[in-house]
This record gives sequence, structure tokens and C-alpha cells, in this order.
Amino acid sequence: MVGIASADGFCAVYVDKYLMNREVGFGRRLLQILEDEGLSYEHAPSGIDNTSVILREKDFTVERESRVLERIRNDLNADNVEVDRGLALVMIVGEGMHYTVGVAARATNALASGGVNIEMLNQGSSEISMMFGVKATDRKKAVLALYQAFFHTT
Repeated sequence: MVGIASADGFCAVYVDKYLMNREVGFGRRLLQILEDEGLSYEHAPSGIDNTSVILREKDFTVERESRVLERIRNDLNADNVEVDRGLALVMIVGEGMHYTVGVAARATNALASGGVNIEMLNQGSSEISMMFGVKATDRKKAVLALYQAFFHTT
């Protein structure tokens, strides 16, 4: 393990659509809607029937939110679209993570023990980082819990 980083000021746009993974171009069209609004994204974890796009909250104004959600509903025919504001991203990073069994279990157990609910979780494709989305109000608790789990020696 090399380190822990965190920042708040994020929001997530959650998009649900049955069998989204089989629809060619869905992800590109979703990101095109954001590009049309001049928005860059921080992270985009996805599944078979849903995807999330993490944005800087300060850039996702009420006006932009209204236009983006309307386009996602209409252009992509999404089943459900929601926005969750007030998020923080907490990352654990380390090249050794790739070869270490149980890092995710250790991290999630630490967060649970610290009373921090995980809103979203994603491991980078390089397997040297793991991102946890938590409520911004829990950011400091999350960092402390992870620090104690990975760096505190007794």
C-alpha cells in the first residue's frame, strides 16, 4: 500500500437501463451528452444494466442538471436517472495491491467498522487503485478508518 487520497465536491449521475450493455454506443452517447454541456467526468463505473458518471458538483449546475437528465431520459430512453450530490471520493493506491489477496476485504471491513457506508466502489483496471464513493460528511471518517487498517501499527 502506498497511500490514501480523498476529495469532496462530487456528485453522481446514475443511469439505469435494462440490458444497456447490449446497446452499441450507449456509453459513447451518454458521454456525448456530457461533452455537449461542457462537462468532463472524474470516473464512470458501470454494470450490465446501469452506469454512473461522477462529476464535479460545482460544474453540474441546476440548469445543466435539468438539460442533461432530460436528454438522458429522451435520447437514451433510460429506465431511471437520478443524481446523488454531496459525495466524496476516497482512493487507496499501491502497486502491491495487484498481488495482495484481501485488500478489498480489508478496506471494506475498515469502512464498515468506522461506520462509513459505501455509496459506490470500483477498482481501477490497472489494479493499483480502489475508489470508494462515500457521503462527503463521512470523508474524514473514511480516511481515518482506512489509515488505521493499512498504516497503523500497534
